Amino acid sequence: MKRLLIVFLTVFLTSVFAYADKHVNLGDRASELKEEGKSEDIHPDLKEIRIMHPNFLMHKRDKTLRQGIRTKRNSLKACVNCHSATDQNDEFMPIDQSGQFCSTCHQKVGTSLDCFSCHRNTPKEDL
Repeated sequence: MKRLLIVFLTVFLTSVFAYADKHVNLGDRASELKEEGKSEDIHPDLKEIRIMHPNFLMHKRDKTLRQGIRTKRNSLKACVNCHSATDQNDEFMPIDQSGQFCSTCHQKVGTSLDCFSCHRNTPKEDL
């Protein structure tokens, strides 16, 4: 029984992280950077980001809210600006909308995506 459980968990976790490479929509700017071969300048280790991003966000939240440290690098705003996509009318779609960058993995692993109850889910229009 233990072996069956271990096999099941291994297959499940492997499929979850394998799925992270197959985003339905990386976002307009992120796709451009990937095509230009510049995505590694922003995210040197994508595997680490996929696994650790909840911890990175919590750490950033603590530094921002509790210590008042606000930086442009690695901000949630920067993530939204890069990973947002536009529709046929050239309007930004919410990043947490079904089929968009954030929702793809969150739906797969069954976790809530509540960042955007307070934060913008589209970039500001002046970008």
